[in-house]
Amino acid sequence: MSRKREESGRYTETVTAADVLGVFELVDGPVVTSGDVAEACECSRETARRKLRALEDEGRVASRKTAGRVVWWIVDHDPDNGAPVDPDDPFWDLQPGASGERDVSESVDEILYGQ
Repeated sequence: MSRKREESGRYTETVTAADVLGVFELVDGPVVTSGDVAEACECSRETARRKLRALEDEGRVASRKTAGRVVWWIVDHDPDNGAPVDPDDPFWDLQPGASGERDVSESVDEILYGQ
């Protein structure tokens, strides 16, 4: 079977990022291997590894080598579930122990014991 080429002469993409991400919904468990992706997308393991690495470079999946195999999982970017910290958030400009008009460290006993 001959692969299709674009006008530029490059081969057309037959396995998309969406195809690879869809494999995570097909397998039992939270991780996939390049073999899982290759089988589901009907491509070579090398193509599957390339696609998974590209998704990892984009921060959409992560990987770990275990027992001689690399396993991949989807990175959760849910803002309510540990989203990456924004170093430009004004929260980080607050001084430690500062609370409103006066420094908490000056009135710990009063705050804790009502004195």
